[in-house]
Amino acid sequence: MKKFISIFAALVLSVVANSTYAEFKWQHFGADPYATTRAEAMRTRESAFRKMGHPIPVIAQLIRATEKPGEIVRITNGDRFSAMLSKGGVVHRNVVVAFVKPPISGKMEYAAPAERWKVSWEGKNFIISLPDICGNWAYIVVALPPVPPEKKCVELSFNAPVGGNVRWGIGTTTGPLLPDECNAQRQGDGAWTAWYGECDTCIPAIGYIQGILGGSAQIPHKYLYPVTHTRQTLRFSTEVWSAVVYICLEDALGRQSCGVYMRPQDWKDRYHVEIPDSMWIWGDCPR
Repeated sequence: MKKFISIFAALVLSVVANSTYAEFKWQHFGADPYATTRAEAMRTRESAFRKMGHPIPVIAQLIRATEKPGEIVRITNGDRFSAMLSKGGVVHRNVVVAFVKPPISGKMEYAAPAERWKVSWEGKNFIISLPDICGNWAYIVVALPPVPPEKKCVELSFNAPVGGNVRWGIGTTTGPLLPDECNAQRQGDGAWTAWYGECDTCIPAIGYIQGILGGSAQIPHKYLYPVTHTRQTLRFSTEVWSAVVYICLEDALGRQSCGVYMRPQDWKDRYHVEIPDSMWIWGDCPR
């Protein structure tokens, strides 16, 4: 048992030692060049990128990126790199730039002109630099900020008679839906616009909505607008999944359809629902 513990401890120490690098101070620029010319640095760059331990997909991107001139930058004291190459292909890790003897502190500084390129892979930026004076390839890895998930809106589509009107609204138990960029509508393939045509008197059978949501249900959103294109789409935030949407159609002669209601259970977490033409009843409405 003691032998097992000893071997395990040695493995742990080995992992720790190889995952942490002591800080390397880059103090003398040009003293230990990896490449004597830019052409030499470029000719051997694939080998250099491999020595520094870049993943193969990153190496391929860097080779393509460095086929063109990089951004001109200045390397100064305090800059840091994940790794840097020096003469003989020696790799230094955890590099901090600490050029010695700045002429006058706060007034002047040593600076090493360099070219810089950037590629991205698996949520990280790999930023590589090539100082003019020594050809010491150096890089730093910077994590990209997390990308917020793309917002998805809920859409309800249907056909309506051109020249008539659409009367619609939303019933809730919590008051008006919160303002949201998703809350919009469009006719045909036109641009999205905010809901329009507010109508104080466009009230459906409140008793039916209260029968779905409960006696405290109210109808904070009521609209009436003219139809200019057959295709209609109403858009909402996902908050609508817990509400009731009602729609009634009116044709150019003033005849009205029975209402169609989208209850919370009808959405089934779908982001797009099509109301088929067969759902519209023109005439005696079922009770």
